[in-house]
Amino acid sequence: MRTLILLSLSLSITAPQASAQSLEEMMKKAMEGQQQGANGTGTGVTVEENTAPFVPLGFTGSYRMEVHQFRNGVEEKESPTNVRMAFTDDRMAMAPEMTGKTGGSMRMVHDLKNKYTYTLTTDEKGKRTGMKMKMMKVKVDDVNKEDDEGSKVIRTDEMKVIDGHPCRKYTYSDEGGSGEAWIAEDVSFNPSKALASMMVDSRRSEQWQQAPFAGLMMETTWKDANGKDSTVMYTKDLVVGKVDEALFSTAGYEMMDMSNYPMFGK
Repeated sequence: MRTLILLSLSLSITAPQASAQSLEEMMKKAMEGQQQGANGTGTGVTVEENTAPFVPLGFTGSYRMEVHQFRNGVEEKESPTNVRMAFTDDRMAMAPEMTGKTGGSMRMVHDLKNKYTYTLTTDEKGKRTGMKMKMMKVKVDDVNKEDDEGSKVIRTDEMKVIDGHPCRKYTYSDEGGSGEAWIAEDVSFNPSKALASMMVDSRRSEQWQQAPFAGLMMETTWKDANGKDSTVMYTKDLVVGKVDEALFSTAGYEMMDMSNYPMFGK
């Protein structure tokens, strides 16, 4: 469960940085991390082309993910972070709320069936540019930690209604901290399956994918074991059964095809 939360959080934070320069920097850092992991000196990170078989998501809908981060009990300056998410069986779109006064916008569209990622940017003058890349997968192996056998996820009997959806309370904990989540069990969708198509902690992936819950997390709180830091996420503006097709459109963008670029694929 905690891995799922951190995965969602990492996407909401890093998505606004998806430019050609930052993608190259991400790849370089990944290669450095891979070497460190091979030497047993830290976290091993590998980036590879996503060749996993296509599996329909089985969900059509959208929502806004609102993430609040607290350090030493104080909410961080750039918090909250907002990301609009949209899904169909074979597509996923993420549109982060850009901070600052640049006036631009950015959107990422993932073609889950054909394994392509489109990064679409509109600058402050309205110019639209985009990049088409092979869909990648980032794998992380923490070589300094033993397998996390102390994780606990508990499905409780406590219920409350959030935005019209009956939600059940779950609690979870591991050596890093503890938290709780309110799951809308009437929503037949687990976004972790979609998010995992891009990033996964390979050592613990099977464990969190098999967590004993079904549905969408409407509220979740994670408190670090240090007692000072925490993360709170809310699912807002949930729509089930339909989606705004404009979120997936690449029309009007000057596209750069990087799908054959060596750094992003074979």
